[in-house]
Amino acid sequence: MNLIEFLIQRQSTPAKYLIEPAPSHEELQQLVAAAHSAPDHGALKPWRFLVISGSARYALGELFVRALLQRAPHTEPDLLERERERALRAPMLVAAIARLDHAHPKVPATEQLIAAAIATHQLMLAANHLGYGTIWLTGSRVYDRQVMSGLGLAPEEELIGLINIGTVADTASPRQPQRRKSDITYWQGE
Repeated sequence: MNLIEFLIQRQSTPAKYLIEPAPSHEELQQLVAAAHSAPDHGALKPWRFLVISGSARYALGELFVRALLQRAPHTEPDLLERERERALRAPMLVAAIARLDHAHPKVPATEQLIAAAIATHQLMLAANHLGYGTIWLTGSRVYDRQVMSGLGLAPEEELIGLINIGTVADTASPRQPQRRKSDITYWQGE
């Protein structure tokens, strides 16, 4: 499949269909190398990635629960269990972290955030190219400062997503990617 076909066919795989094996350490190095080729004004590399796999996923689930209880102390036990299980669906999660320098004299924080997002997407594309399924997940847990702190993020860092990665299970139903048509318009000047 050529590159254009690959990009057109790319789709997210629900985390519940991601199973072992996850990428090896050597494959992770390739994924990060792909991320480092992202457009990056000022060559700031305003991103980093934190891999969460194995038993660390259980600790992440407990962190999710603590953060939810902080936000909503009276959360029902079944919802707490559901929150805990979010960390266990895929065999590997990669925390995508943006390191933003709001005082940078030439590169606005918005451009830094965009660069971090593009690097994250390139990591996902590289994982897909190696045959793994991926999905970029966010939600209240991702934007929670308690979760960010628990993951060791510095004050100038933001968690922008949890990339779930794994082998696509045979039970995953094949589906056509749903695409919204984008119009192409041409500006003709004033």
